Amino acid sequence: MQVSRRESDLSGRGDIERAVGAGHGQPSAVRIDDSARRPRICVVIADHRHDQYLTDLVRSLRVFAPTVDVAVYNAGDAERLIAHPVYEDIRVLPMSRRLLYAKVTPFFLDLFEWAGLEEYDYVVNAETDMAWIKPGFEDFIAEAMRGYDYMGPGFLRGTARTSKWRPYRSLRPELPELHALLGVAGTNRCFSPAQVFSAKYINALLSSPFYDDLKRFVIRNQAPDKSFTLQEVLLPTLVDALSLTGRDYPGHLATVNRYRPYHAARSVVHAVGVPDAYFVHPIRRDEQDPARIAARQIIAGASAVGVGQ
Repeated sequence: MQVSRRESDLSGRGDIERAVGAGHGQPSAVRIDDSARRPRICVVIADHRHDQYLTDLVRSLRVFAPTVDVAVYNAGDAERLIAHPVYEDIRVLPMSRRLLYAKVTPFFLDLFEWAGLEEYDYVVNAETDMAWIKPGFEDFIAEAMRGYDYMGPGFLRGTARTSKWRPYRSLRPELPELHALLGVAGTNRCFSPAQVFSAKYINALLSSPFYDDLKRFVIRNQAPDKSFTLQEVLLPTLVDALSLTGRDYPGHLATVNRYRPYHAARSVVHAVGVPDAYFVHPIRRDEQDPARIAARQIIAGASAVGVGQ
């Protein structure tokens, strides 16, 4: 008998149940002194549809990162959040604007200007194809950011001038202007989801002498004939332009937070046992996707036993 993709992916229901138990019982891989002040963290979600996948993400944060504030940036056409108890106390950034795929860099500048008026120690960007899967994120950020102003997935200094990486390759015609604007000779790189920006990074950028010119550069970059995914070049490069410190996530997390392939149910369940893997990306925005079903089961199971309360 041929087994369907959904049945095959979900045949290990016992694995999911064990993951729920492991996830809420497993201590964080890093610990900070409980007597120390826990840093204030805000996760800001760039959302285009205000749909059930936003609800999934917010619910996962409520369960597994309950001390984190959550805010939403409306990058689509929806006028308001759908009615759901999970959105209680959710803030919508007032400067939200409609943005297109691979042209979302204005989201980050709007985010920084909003966060610059708040009192957060760290701000993290998120997308609705992510899911938090176990507790401990807050302590992980506090420990990982000791001595650093920025953390980006795949953060790497010194992109080769011959690189064929699409964000860099498409930016080549604009690079001389960007180099001159930032006062740098080269660029760095990262992967966009779950970058961590400290208050020092944000304040240094907003007070920099080139910030107004940078905003104009970013607006021009919105044109269809300009580069794609500018933020994956610009934001890690600002670490050098602002004389800040930056780092990558632990290397073993590259398979947990990645561009492609989409996660299968088994890899979501497996990630619960991976040290420092507090979220996964990407999960398809699809009601029938086995990985999304698995993530929902992990979240529901943890909620049922009181995780996050």
